[in-house]
Amino acid sequence: MKRDSVVLWVFGFLIFGVWIGLQFRTDVKQDRSKLDQFFRYLEYEYVDTLDIDGLMDDAMDHILSSLDPHSAFIPAEDSEYIAQRMQGNFSGIGVEFRIHEDTLVFVSIMRNSPAASYGLLAGDRIITIDGDTVVGPQLTNDEVTSRIKGEEGTYVTFGIMRDGLYLTAAVQRGIIPLESVVSTQMLGSLGYVRMERFAETTHDELLVALDRLDSLNMRGLILDLRGNPGGYLHEAVAIADEFLSEDKSIVITKYGDGKTHTSKASGGQRYEDLPLHIIIDGSSASASEVVTGALQDHDRATVYGTTSFGKGLVQEDKILSDGSKVRLTVAYYYTPSGRSIQKPYEGADLPGQMEGTVFMSDSGKVLLASGGIEPDIYLSADSSNSYYWSMSFGTMDAFAFDQIDAQRSDYELWTFERFVTDFELSDMQLYSFLEYGSYGLTLEDLSSTDMDEIRFLLKAAYAKNIWGFDAYRNVLRTDDVVLKEVVRAASTTLK
Repeated sequence: MKRDSVVLWVFGFLIFGVWIGLQFRTDVKQDRSKLDQFFRYLEYEYVDTLDIDGLMDDAMDHILSSLDPHSAFIPAEDSEYIAQRMQGNFSGIGVEFRIHEDTLVFVSIMRNSPAASYGLLAGDRIITIDGDTVVGPQLTNDEVTSRIKGEEGTYVTFGIMRDGLYLTAAVQRGIIPLESVVSTQMLGSLGYVRMERFAETTHDELLVALDRLDSLNMRGLILDLRGNPGGYLHEAVAIADEFLSEDKSIVITKYGDGKTHTSKASGGQRYEDLPLHIIIDGSSASASEVVTGALQDHDRATVYGTTSFGKGLVQEDKILSDGSKVRLTVAYYYTPSGRSIQKPYEGADLPGQMEGTVFMSDSGKVLLASGGIEPDIYLSADSSNSYYWSMSFGTMDAFAFDQIDAQRSDYELWTFERFVTDFELSDMQLYSFLEYGSYGLTLEDLSSTDMDEIRFLLKAAYAKNIWGFDAYRNVLRTDDVVLKEVVRAASTTLK
């Protein structure tokens, strides 16, 4: 309680300081010295010892979160992880792991990774890392990750239990790609690309994917941005540029000082005339909305799905002396037609959302601006059986791991292609799952639809524990009703 009350004092004082600064800009220097003096009093005069750095972090977090939904304070310990995800790679060994019954187990090994080249296998139990025991209830995912990661070229040594034998392996860390284009395939005459985020490598990854699909005689493209939270604006601009003719506007950025910048297409790109279809949902945000909005405004893409998230604010990271960051909103962005993508929030002044304002695409199609991108064709997955969809993924994943681990050599004889078409869980396996999860249900309590749904989700969990997370996603996509409808609709437009 004492720490909470002190945080509130600090927060109130800083808000007061910010207000003073806004009212009397000529006294900014004096206000800063008052803040320094205030924290010195806390540090040296307060009756108990305080974590001054922690209080300052908490105060900054309070201030930033009160400004808008996306300004934020990022502690130093989180900055590296966030930066690595956006760089498109990290230094490690290339394994997926889980902590199963207090034991660290490698679930899958990335192809062409250091772990694969040094002979690590899915199912390996890790007893020690660099000589330290890593078994017991105190083991956490964060601890394992921090021990496995390290500088490129350095080694990490594992003590391994495999088939009753104790082995050791020293693995040299290398650069592991974090791909943002996570799926590329042909669906009939249509190319399909699923993009998870907009990182430093996303544009390059997309070009590789498009060239591969083009070599397979792609006649149209489905760009799946569902669940994509965004990322770097310059990557979104580069990707939209691939599909737009010269001088077409991509995004308008308006800064707090009144300056405006319009990003435009360079022209002459290979895929400017490729029929294009985009899928979005409520988790498609930021850079995803920039790409979708630009291509919708210029009638270059038909947009399917549900209304996107509605993030039309631009942030910049300001690095502080201890490595922490202030992620500060510095601009609004608008689609070429002038629509604001940002959903309303308290204190916002978004002229691109004024009630009654009509926005038009290049061809005169009416476009809505109520926060987020509205699809041209609404499509949503059937959620009538949401009870079973909301079952704990962790329970399914743990059950699948146990089943696979008991017969790993048998399951590894399957190819993924044969697994997708031929693998089915038996009633006995389904019954075992219900028992495992302690759901208090029997097979007789389930409708045939319920049973099919649970079987399908378990099949995806099995795939994850044999081949990794990409296989899990690929199995789920085989029953993707939204994608199937987009393929059907898009195929009818091909010439």
